[in-house]
Parts: sequence; C-alpha cells; structure tokens
Amino acid sequence: MQNAYFRKIWLTTLSSFFVLIGNSQQVFDGFFDFSYDESSGKLLLRIEKLNDDFIMVNGYGTGVGSNDIGLDRGKLIDTRVVHFEKHGDKILLIQPNTQYRAISDNALEVASVKEAFAFSILYGAKIEKMEGSTYLIDISPLLLDDVNGLVQTMKDTKQGSYKLEKSRSALYFENIHSFPDNSEFESILTFTGEVSGSHVRSVTPTAEAVSTRQHISFIRLPKEGYQPREFHPESGYFYMSYNDYATPIHSPIEKRFITRHRLEKKNPNLAVSDPVKPLIYYIDPGCPEPIKSALIEGGKWWAQAFEAAGFSNAFDVRELPADAHPMDVRYNMIQWVHRSTRGWSYGSSISDPRTGEILKGHVSLGSLRVRQDFLLAQGILSPYGESETNHDPMTKMALDRLKQLSAHEIGHTIGLAHNFAASVNDRASVMDYPHPYITLEKDSTLNFSKAYDDKIGEWDKRAIMYGYMPFDNKVEEKMGLQKILKENIESGLYYLTDEDGRGHHTASPITHLWDNGGNPIDEFDRLLALRSFSMSRFGLNSIPNGTPYSELEKVFVPMYFMHRYQAEAVSKLIGGYEYTYSVKGLPRANPILPVTTSLQDKATQRLLSILSTTDLSIPKRIQALFLPPAQGYPRNRESFATNAGPAFDVHAVYESATQSIVELLLQPERLTRLLNQGNLSNHLSNIQMYFLKNYTDPITNIAEAQYVARLVLMSSNENTSLSLKTELTQNISNYRNKLSKLLEWKLGNSSAHYNFIASLLSMTSEELKQIKIQSTPPIPPGQPIGQCSMDDD
Repeated sequence: MQNAYFRKIWLTTLSSFFVLIGNSQQVFDGFFDFSYDESSGKLLLRIEKLNDDFIMVNGYGTGVGSNDIGLDRGKLIDTRVVHFEKHGDKILLIQPNTQYRAISDNALEVASVKEAFAFSILYGAKIEKMEGSTYLIDISPLLLDDVNGLVQTMKDTKQGSYKLEKSRSALYFENIHSFPDNSEFESILTFTGEVSGSHVRSVTPTAEAVSTRQHISFIRLPKEGYQPREFHPESGYFYMSYNDYATPIHSPIEKRFITRHRLEKKNPNLAVSDPVKPLIYYIDPGCPEPIKSALIEGGKWWAQAFEAAGFSNAFDVRELPADAHPMDVRYNMIQWVHRSTRGWSYGSSISDPRTGEILKGHVSLGSLRVRQDFLLAQGILSPYGESETNHDPMTKMALDRLKQLSAHEIGHTIGLAHNFAASVNDRASVMDYPHPYITLEKDSTLNFSKAYDDKIGEWDKRAIMYGYMPFDNKVEEKMGLQKILKENIESGLYYLTDEDGRGHHTASPITHLWDNGGNPIDEFDRLLALRSFSMSRFGLNSIPNGTPYSELEKVFVPMYFMHRYQAEAVSKLIGGYEYTYSVKGLPRANPILPVTTSLQDKATQRLLSILSTTDLSIPKRIQALFLPPAQGYPRNRESFATNAGPAFDVHAVYESATQSIVELLLQPERLTRLLNQGNLSNHLSNIQMYFLKNYTDPITNIAEAQYVARLVLMSSNENTSLSLKTELTQNISNYRNKLSKLLEWKLGNSSAHYNFIASLLSMTSEELKQIKIQSTPPIPPGQPIGQCSMDDD
C-alpha cells in the first residue's frame, strides 16, 4: 500500500517534468532528473532545490594510455562540494570555500568567515524553462568543456600545444545515467594541436587529434550522523583539514580529521558484531583470470583487520553483479587499467570534502606491472631447461604480488597512508612497498614461498582499530584511541610515511621503499649473494624456445639491478637520524638522534665495495649472448642503454650501475646532514681512500671519475651552501695532494685515468662552469610494484 502511494507521487512528479521539457527523446530520473533534446543538442537538468550542497567529481572515462602522461581510465581528478544558485535569469554552479569556516552558533560569525574568502563559480547557464521553484538548464556546455585540464597536462608533460575541438566532441550516452544517489555524465572530447612529445605519439592513432572521454558525477551528500575522527600523526591515516576561525585562542585553528568510511555495528553491545552496512568492493568485469581471483583473495585480507576492530563480516570483495554499473557511487570498485608501458597503480576514493567521510573506494591497478615480477623471477630461476612451458613458478610469484597489491591499494581507499617503516617490523603492513623476498637455501635451491606475504599485517590491524573501532562517546573515544597508540609504541611498531621515505634526500634509516629486514646492510649482502648465484645460472635456459637471443638482455636487466633499492636503504644510514612522529603525552618521545658514526662508516664502506668488478662486472659468456635486437624486437625503456649503436654496451651498463651508487654517496642533503653531524670530512675521506687503494679496478675507475666530476661541480654550484662549499673545497684540495703523490708512482694502464682525475681537480671555478659532462645512461625502470596515491599510491 505504501509502495503504491509513493509510486503515484513519483508518476505525478515525472508527469510534471514531461510538461516542462515537452517531447524529449531521452529522459533520465534519479538523483537529478534530466533529459536530452536531440533537436537542440541540449541536456536539460532539472533543479528542484537551490542552495542544496552536493558533491561533484570529475575524472576520465577512458585514458590516453601513457603512464608518463598520467591520464588513465577511471582516474579521479577533483572532488568538490557544490550547489546551484539562481541569480537573475541565470543558474550558477557554485563551489563554496570549505577550507575556511567558523563552526559556531553565531550566524554572523559564520557569515563573516564565508565572506572573507573567495568562492568559485564553475558554470553558469540561462534558465531554459521554469515552473514554480523548478528550473531547467542546459548543462551540455559544462560537460563539453575541458574540466579535467587535459590541455594543461599535455603542456606540462611536454607533449604538445593542444586545444579543445568542440566540433569533434559529443555527449556519450552509453555512460550517462541517473542512479538514486548519483547522476553520471560522460562526453567524448577531442583535442587538436601541434605535437612535440613522443609519449602521446606512441599511444594515439593520430597524435594531432587526441580523443578521450571525460566523466562528471553529481553525488548526493551522505546522511547526517557521521562523526569525524581526529587525526594523529602516528595513526597511519590520510587526513583532511580545514581552518575553524571560531576556535578558542588556546587551540589550533587548523582541524585535522582522518579519512574513512562510515561503519557502524548492528549490535553495539557485542564485542564483535556484524556492521549495519558492510564494506563491499567489486572487481572490474574486464579483469581476466587468474588475475581476478588473486585480486579478490588479496582484497579479502582486510576482513582480518576489521575483525580486530570489533566487526564480523565487515569487508568482502566480489564480482560486480551483471545489473550493476561501475560508476554507481554505491559500488566500491577495483578497476584493471591498461597502458602502453608499465605504470603505477592507484588507491583513490570519493569522499565528502567537509568531513573526510569516504563514500566510494576506487582502485586502479596497472595491468603491465605484474610482468616485471614475472621477469625478475624468470631471470633468477632460468627455468627453461627441462621444460619450455615451465611458467608456473614465475606466475605464482606474480600472482602473490597481485594479492599484496590488491590489499595495498584497497588500504588507501579505506583511509590508510603508506607505512614505509613496516619492513623493520617483519612486514607489519601491506601499506609498505615490499621487495620480493626470495631465499637461497643451503642446498643451493631457490625458495619463493615467502616472496610476498599472504595476510594482513599487524600494523594494519592496529590502524583499522584506530580508524574504525566504535566508542560510546567522545570521552571514551579519546581514551580508547590513546590506548591504541600507546600499545602500538609499547609493542615496538613503527610508522613513518611518504615524506620520510621517498627520495634519496630523506633522513630516516628505517623508512624506505622496496626493502626488507631490520638490518639494511645484512639484507644487502643477502641480496647480492642471491644475485651472484642467479647470474651464475643465467643463459639460454632463461628464455623459452622461439625467443630471439636478443631478448635475453631484457630478462637480465631486473636481475642484474635487483640490489638497487636495498642499496638506497643502506645509504640512508649515512647522515641518517633516528626519529618518530612523537607527540607529547605518549611514551615514545625520544629526541632526534644521529645514526652512530661506526654504523655510518660501515654503510659507506659497504656501498663502496660494490663499485668493483667483483659485484658489477657482467661475465663475458653472458655478454656474448646479448645479440643486437632481432627484427620486430627493438630495444625499449626496459632495456639497457647503449652508446654502441645496435650492439650491447657493457661500459654504459657499468656507468649506470656505478652512478646510482655515487649519487647516493654524494646526495646534497645527505652531505649537509653529515656536515651538521661533524662527520662529513670522515665520509669523504673514506671514499677517497677506497678509490686510491683500488686504482687497478676498471669499474672502480669509472665510479671515481663520476665521483670527482660531481664533487667539483657541486663545490661551484650556486645552490650549494657556503658551509658545504668550504668542506668540499678542502676535500678537493686533499684529494689533489694525495693524487699528486700517487702520480709519481708507475701506474701502468691507470695513468690515463688519473691524469683525467687530476685535470678535473685542478680546474678553476670558471673552468668548471664550462664543463659539460655527458649524462650517464639511466637505469631502466625497475620498481616491482605500483606507486599508490590518494589524489590519484
């Protein structure tokens, strides 16, 4: 009876809509009702309530296909709170300024802050028709505009000068829908212009005309009742913030809250209860097997963490139902994204900008990165001796990595940031970037059983407890959250994130990407032993029959450079500082402490020791296998660089390999930290002595030339501080004096090398400015898993 009543009301309302629009060809009803008038080309949006906020999200329905340009299918660009206002004969789409607020009962105080800061008008349209308080406007100009800023992206990535060509753009009705809580709009946009970049040429049929589909969503605000949870630096969450000008003077004006889904217990009295509404993620129907099953299995790990937070059956991953649409805001999605080259994966979300409440998780997984794991395992195993179809060991490791990746990216969409310190706690978090942990057993067999973890981490459980464990009131919540953080500290769990882990310049000795273990030097040694063993077995068994010999080089690359990220972890001991995100009132409040001098010296010596033929040389028998590329199998970004035409260039490889270590040893911020610690002179002297003692090693000579060139150039660089320049100049003088004594000896074949070194050390600052050292060939990209992010990691 009740359903019949509401249906009658709905039919009456829809009938009024038909009167307003006349005889339209297509009508959509849902969160927003709208229609398309084919005769005029207008998409008429029905606005019943002015000044009512809703969420607008814009992104890409289809991608450009290049990881370097970064415009992927399903990528989210902006999430904004907006509303419609009527001004004269126009309806304006307004984005209020939610960053600056006054949370106050005083309406005048609220208004004063609102009027103090700018707002944005995103779109304006004349009223097409009106009846009472209902208005129709044409929103097709908004949908056919470059809302995503593709023109600017092409310019920023140096791909060309483009402009939107509206004559070749149109609405895309296959993906225009209106659901109960969201209305979805998609359009085909074509951009034309002058092309200057190779990336766009590699992925478009005609680079002068780039067509993509732009997607815009209008989403209903969530129901009231969500309680934001305060952010803490050691909570492990992303956060949203705003400035509250009604805050008392003694309190911080910036308010920070974690981002998370709304999750409530059905029975709050039970220690563990089913949720009112579980978090369900749905897998892209276009994802193939066995990848789909691996992603589902890895995603389901999160149920373990929510169980620890007091929820049963709170998290699941399923296939998207046939009658569901991936753009519907009610469905958290895991999307399988293709590009022309290996690229990042993303854990994004649509959230309420006012509160940080996540409304929809949106994972995008790059389809090609899994092949890097397969390739690394192939080079290590060289499995194609007895069987030409022995793909199973590599496939298993690649699928195990996908389980980890699925859990990792979903973790971002439920609010969690990276924890790049988790490796020192025995893989305590899937929010770290783990390097595959492959062991060489005493009987010379390779063990892949622990390459990737098979469960959620202990840190992840604790983080979900902080974000999702329910409390009866604010007082209990504050006490409960403090208890969780205190127990984290007492159990020895560490948390440091992107700012302290990404890049050579970071200072924490425990925070790194793609590392393993609590002792970076020991793990470096272990990895080099595995690398040496794998190299000894490398050969024709590393590729199956029917593969050109020249493809062996591409298999060799990731295996040869498998030590590169652990080397970075070792380097962070040099000039490193031990610290945490300490907050007053919690037990972990240690002052910042430099890594001990003895450990720093040990790290320096260990990195120097790899700059030799012992570790970096490629055996002649392997070089002989690297034929010039066979027709149809050209070199690509995964190959070694070469300065020898079609031939393999072993010296270019050595230059790349040594440069990567020299860059770590001479990283400017690291040298400045060493200067502050009073250990810079000792660090540089250790490097000098290593080079001067190993002058007969040709690979060490390559490294020394790179070192000296960088040292002298840095000493005259205008961005180098005066204090650092003073130390570097003194070091160069000491180096020159030691070298002059060395040149008095009979150096044999090394004389030419040291004459070159001496000439570099003797140049004036003006002469140095004229130096143009040829750039060293870069190392091919090798990260074994995808970057994650919340704007798009």
